[in-house]
Amino acid sequence: MDVKDAHVIVIGAALVTGITGLLTCQALKKAGIKYTVFEKEQSLNCRSNEWTMAIHWALPLLKEILPEEVFAKMNEIACNPTLGIHSGLYPIIKAETGDLIMGVPYQNGLRVPRSKMRLVASTGIEVQYGKLLTDIAFNETGNGVIATFSDGSLVPATMIIGADGPKSKVREFAMGSAEKAAVTKFPIFHTNMTVCYGDAEKALFVRKQYPTSYLALSEQSFHSFQSISGMPDGPDHPESWVFHMAMAWLGEVDNSVGYKERLAMIKERASGLGEPAHSAFMWLPEDTEVHKADISYWISQVWDNRKGRLTLVGDAAHPMPPYRGQGLNHCINDVWHLSNGLRKALGCDKESTAERLTLAEAVANYEGEMIPRGAEEVRCSVENGYMLHDWKKIQESPVFKRGFKPMDGHGSAAADAGPVAGSSSTGAQSEVEVSEHAHVQLQRDLELAPASEVVSASA
Repeated sequence: MDVKDAHVIVIGAALVTGITGLLTCQALKKAGIKYTVFEKEQSLNCRSNEWTMAIHWALPLLKEILPEEVFAKMNEIACNPTLGIHSGLYPIIKAETGDLIMGVPYQNGLRVPRSKMRLVASTGIEVQYGKLLTDIAFNETGNGVIATFSDGSLVPATMIIGADGPKSKVREFAMGSAEKAAVTKFPIFHTNMTVCYGDAEKALFVRKQYPTSYLALSEQSFHSFQSISGMPDGPDHPESWVFHMAMAWLGEVDNSVGYKERLAMIKERASGLGEPAHSAFMWLPEDTEVHKADISYWISQVWDNRKGRLTLVGDAAHPMPPYRGQGLNHCINDVWHLSNGLRKALGCDKESTAERLTLAEAVANYEGEMIPRGAEEVRCSVENGYMLHDWKKIQESPVFKRGFKPMDGHGSAAADAGPVAGSSSTGAQSEVEVSEHAHVQLQRDLELAPASEVVSASA
């Protein structure tokens, strides 16, 4: 099959899962492969509360996926725009005292608000909204698919890619039943909040010691998290800074309780914390919307890809708890691997006939790498989620043992892609003047440096 004859359907483009679908479209567009992307929601950020996400080892792959002018926007959307893409150490602290437990090293890291990441990923991508997938039919000839939507429309294509998240409808067709595709609920009460204190002194205080973010682990077996999410009026107007906050503990809590009751639960726990977590949570306004996140997972396994006509990427392929900061990185890795395979199958790079792959071969190669990688990371993230909420076991957890590195053998593509231009090992941007706020962050990294040696030795 030639690229001019191919048409790929992508399912999923909004909410948290939509980033993977949009990146898939970016990769297809860059390769010159015709695509159409469908989303059941009515708009890009429909029903979506804000939170932040980390991109680290997969950043070189993201650079290859996005057009140069789009990737250039990544520094602009950083949660801490005074730093942008940089290398450093991520602080894990003891919640009751604020004392450092360890600094987890990372290279070429970037924390982004998911809404801004979606906007960047959507640049130049036309999405058909309000399109709920109801059926997928496969031609008896062995070529092509037909997607049916709730409005009665039928769309034929060469293949369909499911990027529709943890509760993927496409995964149900891949697995042959909703039961086999069903996620397992992670037994945790996980809350997310967005807050602007509206007070410069408070904003400066809560991020004085840890300018970008931190994870605080409690002896009472719960965790709290804070990250700068945005500086809408710039670094010189802290009264406008917006923060992403989270707190979670194992166990079930009545899901019927509202924002006010959830906030009371959070402040009860925060009352026993040390700084900066104590003030960060106790200063939350009484009208704060405390969102409950449903954390679930599905361990990747072989499915029927119908000779390469159906496959899955991102959270549709390996939904995992967010407790090792790996989800978005694996999503990016999926898109990079799959799009490279499709380029070879469709002749996008003008390979000789001998080097060309069939669609079935390209998808089989992608799934052969992705499924074991996804399954291992899901299991690791589940294990880490339990251990981070058990004070006696936290230092045996994967995040303490491996940090943010991918599991062995799973980061080779990113390593081959090399460093991201514009960043340096010191964390300073090579062509951007480092601000006072950036100096604070870099000084903290230097102070934490001895702790990183422990992580490197055990990784």
